Amino acid sequence: MAKIEFDASTPLYTSDARAWRIHQLPYVLAQLSATGKPIVLFVHGRGKEPGKSLIGGTFTKGMAVHKIERGYDVRVLMFNWNSAFHGLNLFDREVPLSHTSAGGLALGTTLVALQQFETANPGIARPALLIHSMGSIVVQHTLQDGHWPDGSALFSSVLFSEPDADDIGHSSWLEPLAIRERTFVTQNRDDNVLIRSTDARPAGAAALGLGTTQPLAPHAKYVDLTSMGPLGKKDEDHEVFGKGAMNGQLYVCQFFTQALTGKTVVLDQAVNVECIERDVIYRLRPRYEPGAPCLTIPDIPRL
Repeated sequence: MAKIEFDASTPLYTSDARAWRIHQLPYVLAQLSATGKPIVLFVHGRGKEPGKSLIGGTFTKGMAVHKIERGYDVRVLMFNWNSAFHGLNLFDREVPLSHTSAGGLALGTTLVALQQFETANPGIARPALLIHSMGSIVVQHTLQDGHWPDGSALFSSVLFSEPDADDIGHSSWLEPLAIRERTFVTQNRDDNVLIRSTDARPAGAAALGLGTTQPLAPHAKYVDLTSMGPLGKKDEDHEVFGKGAMNGQLYVCQFFTQALTGKTVVLDQAVNVECIERDVIYRLRPRYEPGAPCLTIPDIPRL
């Protein structure tokens, strides 16, 4: 398949690498809903997208859309923003950061279309929203710049996967979202990508996905995955939603499965939580069970 370049006019992609305009969202959602499978709206992180998540990358395996779709038996609609770094500088944040505001505006327009679709189809299941890494900054702009539509919840759950947004002041934009949407934030102090993600940050700030001592959003639930073992291989340890990056941890897999398929998310000290810190940080209990069906690593297509 030919290389796929960013195109602001078509920010939506299905797993067959087909590009869609925002006004086509009702048609796409109707087609995906007709499969009977849960839908995940995926906001990717930094990288040369949409190609990285759809057909793979040069320096990382990528293929995130297929890891999600095949790993959880869902249908994925990816929102694409201009997330490419400069040249070969894999840890450049400055260039993609300069595009997050425009991405936030386009995402807001997408959410308005989603809201209209849900209003016109009141019985349809709401999708889950999965936001990965620097995609969290796009969502931050959508909220802070007033582009998130007013009204009731749009999603079955909102899951921030290893967010790269600054931890300082994050509760000011996350809390209004968490009041309306069932919101989860993963954190992992062992995340090697976020540890090195220091470029273009304010003094004293770090990636939210590493955990934080800053004020938290009281209506969000922070899920601590730290010390669950080496989460995946070198190029996978940041994509904690991928089955290959879970290090055989059953409770990690069950958490993502519940959040991405519209089920009740169980975070209970009697079941799968080791401890609760600061009222809203849920430290998952380790349970190494690599042979569990939940942890089956899906075959990823070669496109």
